[in-house]
Amino acid sequence: MANRFTTFLLLFLVGTAAFAQSIPQQVIDKAATLIPNTLPDSVEATPVSGLYQVSFGMQVVYLFEDGKHLLSGDLINLEAGANLTEDARKSGRKSVIDSLDEEGMVIFTPSETQSTITVFTDTECGYCVRLHQELQQVLDGGVRVRYLGYPRAGLGSNSHKTLVSVWCAEDSQNAMNDAKSGQPVEPVVCETPIEQHMQAAEAVGVRGTPTIVLQDGKLIPGYVPAGELIPMANAAALN
Repeated sequence: MANRFTTFLLLFLVGTAAFAQSIPQQVIDKAATLIPNTLPDSVEATPVSGLYQVSFGMQVVYLFEDGKHLLSGDLINLEAGANLTEDARKSGRKSVIDSLDEEGMVIFTPSETQSTITVFTDTECGYCVRLHQELQQVLDGGVRVRYLGYPRAGLGSNSHKTLVSVWCAEDSQNAMNDAKSGQPVEPVVCETPIEQHMQAAEAVGVRGTPTIVLQDGKLIPGYVPAGELIPMANAAALN
């Protein structure tokens, strides 16, 4: 089994012979067996000699070149003040968010878009309402807002039913405005991607709402005032 995984891992990771030579074979072999039946998304050399980063989505660990020792934790570049592990997690989050179909989102678009944020939201969340109250200011700052449904009470809850009605409404933007302002939303039932949104939320590490994912994959857990959010979002779009 290990040999089969090693073969697939080599085909998956090795774009050139030079790359194959840069990662010790024992590291490639061990990375292929860390999670049964699951190949890592990447195996890369780190700035630390003899230490290799292995990424499974947002899960990042480090293997030493002997393939016998594993390190779990954040790798920090003290001189640059950069969290190298978080950079890898951002890439994983971005991949998850980019895999979602925009047609299944409730989107508010400014006249001129400079950046895009993706927000996991619940209509019964006070800070979600507060963020939505500042929506026009966010749009005026050039930030496109994409909402994903995340009923904190779970599937089948009242908040889930409200979100389904928002997604199924003829005018989902207007229905979202009504829901966020405490107005009743006409009950409607249809197929929605909300369950898929919840799976994505679990994958990127959402623990509550609102959770904002910037264009570069950075995760912001909670409400951020529009005046702070706009420059953060626009800066992330430049990365």
